Amino acid sequence: MNSPVRFDDSLPIFAALILREWGQTAIDNNLFLRDVTGCLTFVTLDDKPSANDRITLAAKALELLTPYVDGNGFAVATPDELFDDRLKNLQHARKIHLTDSAFNGTVNLVDRRMVGADWLRTPAPCAAPPMRIVFASIKGGVGRSTALCVLAADLAAQGRRVLAIDMDLEAPGLGNMLLPDGTLPEFGLLDYLVEHSFGPLDDQFYVDMIGPSWLGGGRGRVDVIPAIGLRSLKHPANVLAKIARAYLGGNAPDGSTDANADNDPPSFADQMSQLLVRLADPLRYDVILLDARAGLHETTAAAVVGLGAEIFFFGLDQPQTFAGYELLLAHMATLPTAPDDDWRDRLLFIQAKAPADAIKRAAFSEKMEALIRKHLWPVSPSNTALIADPLLGHDMSDVIRKIDPAELKDTFEVEWATPEETTDITLDDDDKPTQIIAITDDSRFQAFDPLTDRAALDKRVYSTAFGDLLEITRDRVNNTLNQEHE
Repeated sequence: MNSPVRFDDSLPIFAALILREWGQTAIDNNLFLRDVTGCLTFVTLDDKPSANDRITLAAKALELLTPYVDGNGFAVATPDELFDDRLKNLQHARKIHLTDSAFNGTVNLVDRRMVGADWLRTPAPCAAPPMRIVFASIKGGVGRSTALCVLAADLAAQGRRVLAIDMDLEAPGLGNMLLPDGTLPEFGLLDYLVEHSFGPLDDQFYVDMIGPSWLGGGRGRVDVIPAIGLRSLKHPANVLAKIARAYLGGNAPDGSTDANADNDPPSFADQMSQLLVRLADPLRYDVILLDARAGLHETTAAAVVGLGAEIFFFGLDQPQTFAGYELLLAHMATLPTAPDDDWRDRLLFIQAKAPADAIKRAAFSEKMEALIRKHLWPVSPSNTALIADPLLGHDMSDVIRKIDPAELKDTFEVEWATPEETTDITLDDDDKPTQIIAITDDSRFQAFDPLTDRAALDKRVYSTAFGDLLEITRDRVNNTLNQEHE
């Protein structure tokens, strides 16, 4: 008895059928469509296959792939038969490499989703000034929001103008950390997402989203857009109803539905991008800090893929951290890159709550580097040796060599640091560098509440734990501002 077909099996089996019946050229020149339910259609973009050929192949697909193909004769179809002219453009498909016992090769896939569609978009190019920095993580409780507050305080102490935005609608925090009583604005990001979907917002609405923080200290300025504003606190019974609608697309601000290249209603990423364009005046702000929701949610996609930002990925030295980043980086590896603006160059990986001992921190760096190499910067075969993945238990011989810390210095030219120094990792000369730094564990930040303990945001207090992050960010912000002024 044949095993039932599951979601992960469906596309490789279908691709194997196309290869067997119509050959490799058919795979290369046409595309697969996966609809919102998960059903597949092989879309033929030329008139070579006759209607009878399509019907015959559709019947074979149905026999092999039920329930993962349409049972009404549309397992193989043309764009006209599907009434979708967008499918006529092969550039709308992503090239996906399948590694499966049924099929090993590359296919063209258009993936339609009710949610999670922002994970499929081509990464936005590096945004124009002011610089955008996203704080993201797989799990909560890693000190992501704390690091954002520390960085905002440090930048403000240098006279920088900072806008901090809380994108974590379901576990908001920045408003409570940075806005004392009386400064919480009328509206939060949640209100913007709900109201924006119904039509244009006036200037006063944007003014009423921003609260001034005490962090400026008379030098720079820190403004905050909280996730939840005063209006929602006055009507708390409506908050869950608002959240349920915030992730939907809706109409463009002008009432149209053509906010993106595919003429689809604007997604969460589109709405966030429009907000930043509206507020990101380089004469007003030097940098925008965005606190993303933890995990792999749609809002995380908007922050990581859709905003053209620098991405700071946080994690603890725990198995769930590496398992989560395995899923995230495996997906991100399918996203296209541009030679003159490679989104991978904007990534920074941060070990949170790290031990003070640099040798102990090296274990995190080695494991994270393994995942980065495996998915984002695979090394050439000539530089590989047979090893087992220390995290996941499977062979990684095609992407990485396992080496001990003594060998690592010579191979990767890493200056092993004292506890007070950085623990950055640089990949081989033939690879792009991806930085891995540490924020050391500090008991003074375990119950971080800057409104009641403002000394925590004194430079003399936070510099020891956060020094590497602050130095790197200062350099990036300064470089961006210098380029802007040239």
